[in-house]
Amino acid sequence: MKNNNTFIGIIVLITIVLVTIATFSLGCAEPPVIPENESVPMEENNSEYIYGDATVESIQILTLESFPVQIRVVASGYLPDGCTSIDEKTVSYDEETKSFTVHITTRRPADKMCTEALVPFEETIALDVYGLEKGSYTVDVNGINEEFELQVDNIPQE
Repeated sequence: MKNNNTFIGIIVLITIVLVTIATFSLGCAEPPVIPENESVPMEENNSEYIYGDATVESIQILTLESFPVQIRVVASGYLPDGCTSIDEKTVSYDEETKSFTVHITTRRPADKMCTEALVPFEETIALDVYGLEKGSYTVDVNGINEEFELQVDNIPQE
């Protein structure tokens, strides 16, 4: 009787071990789901990437003490996983509205398994303010807005 109980115990233990191994080997880790409205798969150099917009939480405008004045924007935010990186930073200026628009995009390999942890980033972007008149200007970085003011015309006197 004792041998029978030992045999049943060993069978139960083996069953538990096999179920545990099967659970972990059948793909408990799924690739992260990236919403379609945030990214577009594209082909580049025979490998597929997913492009999207960086999530910016805050911006800070720095005025460098020089003449002509120089303006830098420090954008802070996060990337959705460990494989995503900053792809491009583009800056445009609208003279009518006196506003700068900065667009920060991201890139990640489409078929790569990545850590599912947010990764903070901080990017510094120079704004071309040479030749601008004194006044208030708006900066929009991926939907986050701030203003700065030029106290004087940013044109060197000759």
